[in-house]
Amino acid sequence: MADKKHWIANFIKDGKFRVRVNGSYSEWQNVTSGIPHGSVLDPLLFSIYINDLMDCYDRIYVFADDAKIYRHIHCPEDCKLLQHAMTDLQLWSQKWLLSLNNNKCCVVSYFRSVDKSIRYTLVDNNNQEVALERNDKVKDLGVWFDEKLSFRKHTQNKINKAYMMLGIIRQNFKYLASPTFILIYKSMVRSHLDHCCSVWAPYTKGDIEALEKVQKRATKLVLSRAS
Repeated sequence: MADKKHWIANFIKDGKFRVRVNGSYSEWQNVTSGIPHGSVLDPLLFSIYINDLMDCYDRIYVFADDAKIYRHIHCPEDCKLLQHAMTDLQLWSQKWLLSLNNNKCCVVSYFRSVDKSIRYTLVDNNNQEVALERNDKVKDLGVWFDEKLSFRKHTQNKINKAYMMLGIIRQNFKYLASPTFILIYKSMVRSHLDHCCSVWAPYTKGDIEALEKVQKRATKLVLSRAS
């Protein structure tokens, strides 16, 4: 019975890992943070591990190991509050041995006219303040958000991806019956265009026509393959 009380502790302590490259293995190294991967306990333990992250700041979105904090900036005081929240978030990460990678952290603002002179900082390993990079667009869960929220870059990327998939279909299938094409089209092409479409659905005439051209080309493709 005593051993059962320490199941979780025994599960997460004294972990080791190694890397395999082309059949060769590295030396075993100790796992100093995080939880083991590949078990049914992973989601539960991870949720417990980051459960108090939301206590750092009330305006935070968390998806797995990806966190975003935000604030409406109306005055300089709002900038100070956001910087304070970022500092608290970094202190939390250091406390729980999940140090932030400053190179993967960035700032993006959504407004018609953005004051890019405002700087937000984190502390590096040498205890020096480092200004975070300010981007005009950021990718979140497969969707590109630009500072104008036009989704122009995302729409173009999806169109290019759809044309690439149509090219693969054209090269690998000499004959396509309509039912077969519909199945392939939905899985290889339409899936890219449908991903989070409720978020980035185009509203300009040019973007809508560009997306419609993908379907028109697909229609011509099935007709040529069937003949």
